[in-house]
Amino acid sequence: MTLEYPPYQYLEGNMPKGIGVEIVAEVFKRLKQPINIEFLPWGRAIRELQSGQADGIFTIYFSEKRQQSMLYSEQVLIMQSVSIFTRKDSGIRLAGNISELSELRVGLVRNVSYGTEIDTAIKSGVIDQIVETNSGTQSFKLLLADRVDVVISNKLGGMDIVRRLGIQNTVAPTPQYELPIPSYFAFSKNTQGKNLKAQFDKALQAMKADGTYDAIIRQSFNCRAVSCYQIGE
Repeated sequence: MTLEYPPYQYLEGNMPKGIGVEIVAEVFKRLKQPINIEFLPWGRAIRELQSGQADGIFTIYFSEKRQQSMLYSEQVLIMQSVSIFTRKDSGIRLAGNISELSELRVGLVRNVSYGTEIDTAIKSGVIDQIVETNSGTQSFKLLLADRVDVVISNKLGGMDIVRRLGIQNTVAPTPQYELPIPSYFAFSKNTQGKNLKAQFDKALQAMKADGTYDAIIRQSFNCRAVSCYQIGE
């Protein structure tokens, strides 16, 4: 299971594409295990895994709550980062302290984890003016309509949405917020999932050691890391 999450995973026609898809496909190719990648709303995808109807899910952030119902890979699938996006004309100036968000209307996607720091701020009520949507694109459209003050998003994913909506001159990430977050592959918490997890970790570790992992990243991004996706390109 996965979700529409460009540039990590997305559908082009009916074909799964993206860096996450490429890495996962290579792992299971090495395991000689055919797979079917299904795109679902994130909440439903997680429920499918928790119920045992699905065998795996990606890319997923770690949380202690989720760990109770699924098995995370030991190997990091992709290192991501989370940013706070604002309208350039909003007059909002953020210094990088999460408590600043307590006075702002915050757009985010329901059932998505944004890493320990953001998730803890939401759970404790520090971030309490939350407007949930079903997709990152919807969140950014609310930002344009002045129905939220900021949008919390995976940085590269947010930049991809900004480019697709053609709003590079209107919306930008806040430089002070660059929260690194590892993302993983997770398995159904059963005997098969446990066996798959061990094989998956071994294959992914081998890919990182032999250079295949870096080659996939370079090919998918056509360069390395965040510099490929600067606003305004």
